[in-house]
Amino acid sequence: MDIPKILLVCSETTEKDIRNIMSSSPNNFRIVDVCRSGNDGLRRASVLSPNVIVTEYTLTDMNGFDVAEKIEELNICPTIILTNPSQSAYIDELKKDSINIFCITKPLHNLVLLHTVELAVRLSHKFYTINQKVQSLELQLEERKNVDRARGILMKKFHLDEEQAYKNLQKKAMDSGRTINEIAKTIIKMFEFIDKK
Repeated sequence: MDIPKILLVCSETTEKDIRNIMSSSPNNFRIVDVCRSGNDGLRRASVLSPNVIVTEYTLTDMNGFDVAEKIEELNICPTIILTNPSQSAYIDELKKDSINIFCITKPLHNLVLLHTVELAVRLSHKFYTINQKVQSLELQLEERKNVDRARGILMKKFHLDEEQAYKNLQKKAMDSGRTINEIAKTIIKMFEFIDKK
């Protein structure tokens, strides 16, 4: 497994504290970048695709919860927000519907931060795996729809039965060195164009 990437969005003082804690960890974490503002953090997150973002609640241009919400909306990774006790209660109320926004109250405790980062990294990997499966299923579904539609066109236009139409698609794919989905999409487009004339 690759070394988990962490993006920090925090002050210089908090950065030093986090680096000290991370350096004491038996697990490898790599801080890929440090941003001082929420907007900069959002820009860097979309480019770097970190496994976890650790942000302070109080930032120069927005609050940490706004950053976390945007990161969640973009489906990038889990976010850990560092707060004071009063902010923590407020965020707990706000994040009721979220499963990938965590909150840690300062001052930072080594084990709490490390365990939360580890949990967020595991969650990040799980999200990635689920996302890959969903994308694969969506692709399979789209391919099936295209093949079924193209087969229907061939059956109607050339008076073929279902099996003949499918074999026709397979043969065209093999002869051209293309996938059956590519052939199906070509047939659909071609007959849509013809029918429009």
